[in-house]
Amino acid sequence: MKFYWCTTRHFRGDLCATTQVAIINELLEAGHEVIVLGPDVPTGAYSWTHVQLDQSSVKGRKASSLAKNMRNHLKGINLSNCVLLIDWALVKPLSSLAEKCGARWICVDRSPPADANLFAKMQQRVWKKAWKLVASSLRRNGACIGGTVVSLAHHTLIKNQFSINDNRLCIVHAGVDNQLFQPTNRTNLESPISMVYHGKMDRHRGILKLILLLDALENNGIEAELNLIGSGDLDSHLTNLANSKPNLHVHGSVHHSKISTMLQEYDIGLLPMPNLPVWTISSPLKRSEYISSGLLVVGIDHSGHHLPVKNGDTEWYQLFDQQTFVDDTVKQIRQWIDDGNFTTLSQQARTYAETNLEWSKTIQPLVDFVEAVEE
Repeated sequence: MKFYWCTTRHFRGDLCATTQVAIINELLEAGHEVIVLGPDVPTGAYSWTHVQLDQSSVKGRKASSLAKNMRNHLKGINLSNCVLLIDWALVKPLSSLAEKCGARWICVDRSPPADANLFAKMQQRVWKKAWKLVASSLRRNGACIGGTVVSLAHHTLIKNQFSINDNRLCIVHAGVDNQLFQPTNRTNLESPISMVYHGKMDRHRGILKLILLLDALENNGIEAELNLIGSGDLDSHLTNLANSKPNLHVHGSVHHSKISTMLQEYDIGLLPMPNLPVWTISSPLKRSEYISSGLLVVGIDHSGHHLPVKNGDTEWYQLFDQQTFVDDTVKQIRQWIDDGNFTTLSQQARTYAETNLEWSKTIQPLVDFVEAVEE
């Protein structure tokens, strides 16, 4: 089967493209052909056809200008035996072309808009319109096959809000490359306890709560250090804090290819994203990467942070109520230190990643979903 993936993702350094690359490679491995239409091309080697199309540099017009060029590109192609994978931001302008040409299409939703600003509110309307078009096409038996979501909570939201049947939605959890991410070099929880968060450094992601955790550990006699990898609207604030806190290390933006090596030097991975709608339906890539690296994990307790598969003992993975997160995490770290079983817990985390989080496993539902079209 031939797939055209119409995407807004940038493949040059965009962490979010990690999932996309993994999905493409699994589709190729299953014997399908994949052609990507997007605003740039990967800087490294890749094994699919990638077409770069122009887009406006003006914020708010990027997706519309890119979609216009995608429509013009696709108009010259016989799409009758193809499947279009369309990012939700492009569904409105491209689904009409797909319906007209009789091309089957799937809405790809890796999450609704996550930022807390006016532009995100505008995007929210685009996101809702995309899923309304999916529902409309399905009701009238149009060309739409359905859509992809990232978690069970995301699945439930789409199903209920847009009245879409279960079998038209495919859950693709965030996975990990267990060959790239290797177990931590640490063998004991020794001072200083080395904690890490990697991702966007935005205020609405709960980053500042991690500073409170660092202070609380120090106040309770636990020597620790906090490593923050990434950039965002808190950059200058965090840099200023680091000048007065020798145990706070702000690394800034780091290419994703270096993250795996960096994680090997840490003990505990952090998931501070608060109990807000956008995070409760998420499937954080960092979670899978922490676990694959054999880190112990602590985070805020909500559905977006729950493990995608529940099996066995998960003492190495602890979630706490948002209001008591700092105090509970201090107690948990103290317990881990006293128990002295870091190596055992780290190995259990790694085993969980190998059993449940390898990309080939998390993407298989999508492969089954699209291959059902051929039957």
